[in-house]
Amino acid sequence: MTDIETRLFRYFVALSEEQHFGRAAANLDISPSTLTNQIQKLEARLGARLVERRGNTHIELTDTGKRFLERARNVLREAEEAEVVARQAARGEIGRIEIGFMAVAILTGFIEKFAGGFQREHPAIEVVLHQYVTLDQISAILSRDIDFGFVRRPDKYPVGLNGFLVARLPMILALPADHPLARHNQIDPAALKDVPFINYSPDLDVGFWKHMDILGNLGQFKPKIARRVTGVFSILAYVSAGQGVAVVSNPFTRVDIPNVVYRPFKTDTPPMSPMSFIYRERESSPAALAFIKFMRRHAIAG
Repeated sequence: MTDIETRLFRYFVALSEEQHFGRAAANLDISPSTLTNQIQKLEARLGARLVERRGNTHIELTDTGKRFLERARNVLREAEEAEVVARQAARGEIGRIEIGFMAVAILTGFIEKFAGGFQREHPAIEVVLHQYVTLDQISAILSRDIDFGFVRRPDKYPVGLNGFLVARLPMILALPADHPLARHNQIDPAALKDVPFINYSPDLDVGFWKHMDILGNLGQFKPKIARRVTGVFSILAYVSAGQGVAVVSNPFTRVDIPNVVYRPFKTDTPPMSPMSFIYRERESSPAALAFIKFMRRHAIAG
């Protein structure tokens, strides 16, 4: 729709409402002769008579004009709505963002605090959630399948991505309820020297192997990995089956799984899992930029 066409619709609606060239022209801040010329141009473009003159200045709509009036009003209404929507989108007031998260983000309250908090401040922006492990989130953000992620902080952000710390989660031990160590309120890392561990595959969760190294250093041993699996609930399933123990973050104490108990480590410096919010460096979407601005309010040092 070109500007001149929109103007012709507006002129016709104004004339139809006043049914008088002089009054309509005054409302439009143009001369009666200009309005007459524009209505004639519209009629010529449509190949139809829209108005009939009654005297020098009064008009009546033809049957065609009456039918066209309803459509003309719709065109103007949609044009106004499109302008409003465009301005809201440019200000980041409406739109859509897609957020990736790990399972632990639900238990920590990240989803309620961050996604929910943003939604309450920006109710016209649609928030879509996707559960992925860390590396899958990174790939999805780079390919623009999602916009953001909550991940274990990597050693280095991939080219094109950036992020900042939003939490540090204490790591604890998940072990079978009937395991000999389960009777202790705290677990001495040195007691885990010969205990089999269930762990993530290294290509699934960047940063997790560091926690195992830290634990091994605390207990002066190299952890024995009995099995590597694809997700935390698979890890806990093997722990429940009695096939080993696992290091998980503290929020998983909220997950009640048969034959699984959780114990903190007996140390002044327990391993911590740093969690980051990640995003594309060259983000341009106003809705996405609004979420990044919101998240910066929750960044922590480190």
